Amino acid sequence: MHATASLALKAATMSKNFKNYKMYVPDYGDDAEPPSDDDGKGPPKNQGSAKRLSDDPNFDPLDLGNTPEQMAQYDAEQAEEEAAARHSQEWHHPDGLTPDDVDRQDRALGSVQMGKPRTVHLTTGPKTYMRLTDIMSMDSLREESRSEIPEQREQLRWKMKADKPLKLIGPHTEHAVDEVASNVFAQAPIFAPFLNAMRQSAHLSLVHGANFFHFDPTIIVSPPGLGKTTLVHMLAQASALPLIYLDGSTMMTTVDLTGGDAIYRASRPSAIYLGLIKHGVGNPLVVFDEVDKVTDHSTGARPNAAESLLPFLERTTAGRVHEQYLQIDLDLRFLNWVLLANDLEKIPRTVRDRCKIIQIPPMTSRDLAAMAKAEVKRRHLEPELVHMLTRACTRGEIKSLRRLNRVLDAAEATLRRARHH
Repeated sequence: MHATASLALKAATMSKNFKNYKMYVPDYGDDAEPPSDDDGKGPPKNQGSAKRLSDDPNFDPLDLGNTPEQMAQYDAEQAEEEAAARHSQEWHHPDGLTPDDVDRQDRALGSVQMGKPRTVHLTTGPKTYMRLTDIMSMDSLREESRSEIPEQREQLRWKMKADKPLKLIGPHTEHAVDEVASNVFAQAPIFAPFLNAMRQSAHLSLVHGANFFHFDPTIIVSPPGLGKTTLVHMLAQASALPLIYLDGSTMMTTVDLTGGDAIYRASRPSAIYLGLIKHGVGNPLVVFDEVDKVTDHSTGARPNAAESLLPFLERTTAGRVHEQYLQIDLDLRFLNWVLLANDLEKIPRTVRDRCKIIQIPPMTSRDLAAMAKAEVKRRHLEPELVHMLTRACTRGEIKSLRRLNRVLDAAEATLRRARHH
């Protein structure tokens, strides 16, 4: 009897201790089932395992005092959580990618090298990535980051942006390229020679293995007012490519092409580099308007500033174009160059030899009248306007496409206001 009372007292004491420490004591009876975790009284998970740093509110992953072992454990925990999220039933990706797609894409991004684009085949279609410059070593970046000179720190900030791979995008089938050319032609039929040359060049790129939009450098020469600038904006919209616009008529140096010398306080990266980083695309449409008027007044400049384009237009040299401000080489082979000019003779022969030249003749009054008729129909304007515009073109009151578009824009704005009221 004394032994039984002693055992009962010990059992009560143990039960109290277990309760205080919130420990779980399972009942191993034949019909018993372990309680569910949902009631908060189940066995603690990972009993006996090391405490997770991700769950520790006092652990700061950015603390420089963390040991390598702590950081390794934290990285492993983060990787587990990401893997669990990717394979959970609640997986959602803004681009419609599956977990396996993301894994393949990450591997491609991690292995792409300068000069060697990588294509990864995803459920949404093939995606191609390129590296803009050589992989930067952490030692060199760490050394540059120690500088306390604001200009050098700004230079490093821009340089680090080049270390992220860029996408190569755009129509990647012959049918898609034809659709782009057709859509632009419907709005600008006068530029059919350019659109046909662009289409053929883009088709050839696809035959050679590209699965993105790319065509050879092209010069479009025409009298002022035919709508060359409007054309390239139409092309950018139809092809879904970003547009980098350079205006030769206002350019006093070639900084927009090559970047400024980093020794000067006001220096900056080239407009081409800034556009590539902004859009994250390695094959944008680069338009050099008024290329026949570009000048360079900087010290030691070329006699003809347009010759600064030469490294960009030749595929063998465009693979490594030196950026003066960043002091790194850039892979610019996939830029889609369109040079616009009014006078072909003012463009250096060396530049002309590296481009396809398309010359558009002046529009006759009959051409302008036909364009007016097509635009009135496309813009859903009043049919009576066709007769008025045809008479204005015949009398010489409308002598250019630019003037015609202004009249059409005004008529469209008037019609829109009338419908609004």
